[in-house]
Amino acid sequence: MSHSESHASRNKRRKLDRDDAPSRGRNEEITSHRQLRELLVFQQNATDSKHRVNKFKEFLFSIGQAENEQDKAKRLRELKAFCDSQISRKRSSKQEGEEGEEEDVKCFPDLLQMWSFAESSNNESLLTVIPSTLAIFINTISSQLEFRDFGLALCKCLLQKDQLRLLNRGLTAIKSKEHLISPCLRLLTEVVGFDGGAVARLLYAKRDITFKRIEVYLTPNKAQIEEAAEDSRKSTLRRNAQKYVLANLRFQHVSAKSDIIEQHKVIRAFLEHVRKDPRDMVLDILKAVDRDIVQDAALSRSAKTRFFSRWNLERLVTLYGYDRESDEPSSEGPLIANEVHKLLMNICQTPGLGVLLPDSGWYPTGSDPETLPTDDDSYIELGLDSAVYVDRYRESVPVRNGNLSHIAQVLRPDMDNLQIELLVTIFKAAPELVADFFTKKTMFVSDPKPTSSWMAESAFLFSTVQLPVPTNCGWKDKTPAMPPPVSVVIESVLPRPLTHKILTRCLNQNTEIVTLFAVRLLTVAFNKLSAVLKVFRATDHGLGQPFWNQAATKLVTEFCRRCAAMKDVILLFRRTAKEDLQQQEAVTELLACFYDVMPDIAFEEGFDVSLVLVDVLKRLETDGLSADDSESLISQLQHLMKIAQRSASMRWWQQPATMQYSAFSSVFKVLVATSDKNATLPIQSLLRSVLVENSVIYDAPASFEALVSSLDVSDSASLPGQLAFLDNCVCRVAKKPVHYQDLVHSMATSDLRSVSPLVAAIVEQWPFVVKNGDEAVESAVASWIARFLGKLKHSGEDRHALKRARDELLDATERKKTKSVLKKALKNTDQVADGEEEEQQDDSDADEMEIDEPESKRELPTVDLEEIFGTMPTEGKTHNALHRWEKEELEAAIEQGRIAELMLCLCSSYEEVRRQAFVNISRFMLKIKDSNYTEWRTVYILTGELLETVQRLGLETPVPWVVGECAASCLAVLTNPMHKLYGKVNKFLQKAPSWEVEKIPSFWIDKILLHEPELDDGYFEEVGWLLDLFLKGLRTDIDMEIYRRANVFERLLSLYESPTVGVPAKRKVLQLVYRASQVGGSATLATRAAIFAWIQSQISLVKDQEAATVAALASALYRSADQERLASWSGESLARVVKQVTS
Repeated sequence: MSHSESHASRNKRRKLDRDDAPSRGRNEEITSHRQLRELLVFQQNATDSKHRVNKFKEFLFSIGQAENEQDKAKRLRELKAFCDSQISRKRSSKQEGEEGEEEDVKCFPDLLQMWSFAESSNNESLLTVIPSTLAIFINTISSQLEFRDFGLALCKCLLQKDQLRLLNRGLTAIKSKEHLISPCLRLLTEVVGFDGGAVARLLYAKRDITFKRIEVYLTPNKAQIEEAAEDSRKSTLRRNAQKYVLANLRFQHVSAKSDIIEQHKVIRAFLEHVRKDPRDMVLDILKAVDRDIVQDAALSRSAKTRFFSRWNLERLVTLYGYDRESDEPSSEGPLIANEVHKLLMNICQTPGLGVLLPDSGWYPTGSDPETLPTDDDSYIELGLDSAVYVDRYRESVPVRNGNLSHIAQVLRPDMDNLQIELLVTIFKAAPELVADFFTKKTMFVSDPKPTSSWMAESAFLFSTVQLPVPTNCGWKDKTPAMPPPVSVVIESVLPRPLTHKILTRCLNQNTEIVTLFAVRLLTVAFNKLSAVLKVFRATDHGLGQPFWNQAATKLVTEFCRRCAAMKDVILLFRRTAKEDLQQQEAVTELLACFYDVMPDIAFEEGFDVSLVLVDVLKRLETDGLSADDSESLISQLQHLMKIAQRSASMRWWQQPATMQYSAFSSVFKVLVATSDKNATLPIQSLLRSVLVENSVIYDAPASFEALVSSLDVSDSASLPGQLAFLDNCVCRVAKKPVHYQDLVHSMATSDLRSVSPLVAAIVEQWPFVVKNGDEAVESAVASWIARFLGKLKHSGEDRHALKRARDELLDATERKKTKSVLKKALKNTDQVADGEEEEQQDDSDADEMEIDEPESKRELPTVDLEEIFGTMPTEGKTHNALHRWEKEELEAAIEQGRIAELMLCLCSSYEEVRRQAFVNISRFMLKIKDSNYTEWRTVYILTGELLETVQRLGLETPVPWVVGECAASCLAVLTNPMHKLYGKVNKFLQKAPSWEVEKIPSFWIDKILLHEPELDDGYFEEVGWLLDLFLKGLRTDIDMEIYRRANVFERLLSLYESPTVGVPAKRKVLQLVYRASQVGGSATLATRAAIFAWIQSQISLVKDQEAATVAALASALYRSADQERLASWSGESLARVVKQVTS
C-alpha cells in the first residue's frame, strides 16, 4: 500500500472515531471496567481524547458524590478491576557491574501515551486535563486500602524518566500559563502524600524537576494578588504551590525537610505574601508550621532556627492584623490572630525550638562579671566610676537573641493585647531584651490622654515593670562577683519612656484613669526596686560587696531621676476627693513606698501622717459604712501605719481633739473590731513593733496576742471604758518607760523572767478607777484586767509577778463582785466570770504553793565565734601607709583613706614607725594648708589636735588605738558634709587644742546615746558609727583600761537591751564583748560590768541562734579569764552560772 493510501485510510478511521465514539460516550453510562478500558484507549485525536479523559474524570467524581455506599462500592469495584488491567510489570537487567534485575512498572499506558501525544503535539488543553485527572485519581484511591499497591506503582511510574519529562513540560511553562503548571503541582502534591509519604523520598530525589521554580510559583504578581482578593476560594498557582510545599514539609524525611528549609528563597516566598492569602490557607500554614516544624523532635535546632529567621518571623507577626484588614466575611472558625499568637508564644519562650537562646539576663553579652579588679596600690580605687567599669550600655545593649530583638521592635503593643502579651513573654524569657528594646524603641510620646493607643502602651509598660527580678540577675547558677550595669537594670525597673516629665504630667491630670495608672505603676516600680536592692545589698557578695553597694546607690539615684517627685504625690493626695477611696488607697500605698525604699527623700518632704491617720480612723467609726468602703479604708490604714512607723513626727500617744482615744488606741480599736484578721496582719505587726519599741510590752508575739484577745468586742457597752483605761495605761508607759521598768523589777522574782511594763501601769492606775465610783466602768475594766492577766500567764510571763500584781489590785478593790472577778484572773484563763456569778474560794494560797517547773532546756546550735566576729586584727610588717599618701593627689589621699591609714601608724608598736608617721602628718598639715581642698580648715584642725595629743603622750610608747581610730573616723566624717555626725565632730574639734584620752569614749557616749540626733533619721547611723569606733579602738589592754574607766561596757550592754536597737547594732555589741576577751579583759568585764549576769538574763529572751552566740560568748569569756581570781571573787558561783548557761 502506498503512503498516500495509508494516510487516507488513517484519516478515514479518525473521522469515524470522531463521529461515532463521542456520541456513544455521551449516551452510555459507565457500568463496567471494560467500558473504562475502551474509554481510555489511545487515539491520535486530541479533541476526542480530551473528551474521554473528562469522561473518566466525571466517573472519578461520581465515586465521591455517590448517594449511597452500595453505588460507591460498586464503582470502586469497577475502578479496581480497571486498575488491575492497567498495570504491567517487566524485569530489566541492571547496568554492568550490578547484580540482579529491577522491575519496570507501567500504569495507565494509554493515558500516559495520550499525555505524551499531547506533549509532542503541544496540545495545552490535553496537557492540562491529564495530570489533573491523575491527581484526582490518586486522591480518590488514597483512602482505599485495596488500591494501595496500584497507587504506589502509579506514583513510582510517574517519577520515571519519561513521565518526569512530561511533568517538566508543564512545570517549565511560562508563569502566565497557570493552567499548565497548576495540574502538575496538584499531581505532585498527591504523589508526595500518598500512603503517608511512601514515595516522598523518591520524589525529592528527582528535585531537579519536582522542585524546579517553586519559588517562582510562590511569588504572585500584582494581578494574581488582586484576583485572589476578589475570590478567595479560587485555586491559584500560589495556592497550589503552597499546598505542595506543605505536603513536602509534612511527609518528607527529616534530612529532606531540612534541605527544603535551607532553600532560603523557597521559604521566604512561601511566607512573603501570607497576609494576602485566604483564611483557610493561612490556617493550614500555621497548623503545618506548628506540627511539622515546631513539634518535630527529629528536626534539628539549627534547621528550626533557619526556618524562623528574622524575615519569616516578621511575616508571621503581620498576621496579628489579618482579621482587622481581611475582606473575607467573618466565619465561626478560629481567628488568625489567636492561632499565630499560640505559635509565637510557644517558640518565643521555649528553648530548643530555634528562636530562644540562653542569655545572661541583665549582664550584656560579652561582659565578664566574674572578674574582680586586682589590688594595686599604685591605682586609685574608684569602684564603678573607674574607666574599666564605665557604663557603656546607655545607648545600645549587645544581646544574644538577635531574632527576638528584631521581632520585639516589629511588634505593635499599641494595637492589641495579644501583641502586648507576646512582648512581655519575650521579656520574661530573655530579660536581656528589656533594655535593648527601650534603647531602640521610641514610645509614649503623645500627651497622656485616655486614647486607645495610649492606654495600650501604658498597659504594656505596666506589665513590663511587673516582671519578676531574674534569679542571680540572670547570670548562670550563682550570683557573680560584679553587679550588672545600672543602665540595664533601670530599664526593667522604670523603663526609659517613663520620664520624670511624663509621670509628673500623669499625676497632674484631671482624668482619673491616667492618674491612677501613674500611681499604680510607680507603686509596682518601687516594689521591684526594693526587690532589686535586696539582691544588691545582700551580704554574700564577698570581695565584690563594695561594687554592689555602689551599684545600689547609683540605681536609687537613677530611679529618683526618672520618678515623679514626692511633693507631687502629696499634692495629688490632698487633691483627691475623700469619696474617691480607690485613688486615696493607691496614693497612700505609693507614699508608703517612698518611706520604705527612699526614706531620706521622704523625710525631707515632712508629710504629716497624724492628721491623715486621724481622718481615716474617724471615717472607720462612721455608721452605715459599706463592706467595700471599710475594706478600702483598712487597706489605706495599713499604708498609713507603715508611714507612721518610719516618721519621726508621728504622735502616737497624743489624743486629737476630735478623737476619743490616742492615735495608737484608735488604731488598736480598729484592729480588735475587724473580723478579718488576715487582712489586718500588717497592722498587727506594726502595732506590736510600736509597743515593743516604746517598752510597753515584751518583744514576744504571745504578749501582744494576749493584749489583742483580751478585749471583748461583742460587749459594746463595756468596750469604751476598757479602751479608755488601756489608752491611759499605754500612754503613761510610753511617756515614762523608766519609771514602769523600775516597778516591773520590783515585782519580778527572777532575773530570767518578768512581766510587761503595761502590767505595772495597770496596777498603778487601778486605784483611780476604784475611787471614781463608777460601778459599770469598774466592772468592765476589772473583767478586762482579769482576762489580760490570765492570757499573759499563758503567754509565758512570770506567774509570780502576775500574782503579785493581782494581789495589789485586790488590795485596792472595795466591791466584792470586782474582787471575785480579779481573784479568778490566774485560775481559769479560758472563762472569766463577769461579776454576776457567786464568789468562789480565794485561790491565793494555791498560788503561793505554785512551784516553778524547770524550763525545758533548748538545744542550742554550735557556733564558732571566730567565724562570726573574725579574728583579732594585727599590725602588718610593712607600713606602706607612711608613703602611699604622697603618691596620690591630696584630695584623693584624704577621701580614699590614705591619710587615715597614716594616722593609725601612730599606734604602731614600733617606735620608728610612730616617729615617721608623726613627721609625715606634720608635712601633710603644711600641704593641706596651702591646698584648695574645700574642707582644709577642719582637716587641718583635726590633724593639729591629733599631733598635740600625741606630743603630750610622747612617742616612746604606742598611742592608744582609740585615739588613732577616733581621728580616722572623724576624718571620714569631715570629708562628707552630708554625714549625720558632721556637726558633732566639729563641736568635738572646738573643745580644746588637744584631747584627753580617758574622756574620748565618754564624750561620744554622751553626745550620741544620751542626746538626740541632729537629724530625725540620724540616730541609727550615729549609733553604728559609735560602735564601729569602739570596736576598732579596742586592740590592747591599754584600750581596755580606757574603756573601763569610761564605763563603756555598762553603757553598751544597756543599749543592747533597748527595743529600738536593730540586729546589726546588737551584733556589734556582742563583737565588742568578744574583742574584750581577746585583749585580756574578761576578768574586768566579770567584776566591773557583771557580764555573766547580763548573759544569763539574755539567754531566755533571745532566739535560738542569738542565744547560741551569747552562750558561746560566756564560754569564751570564762576560758580567757583568770579563773582562780574569778573563783575567789565569786565563791565558785560564776562557774555554775557558766555551766548553766552553756549546758
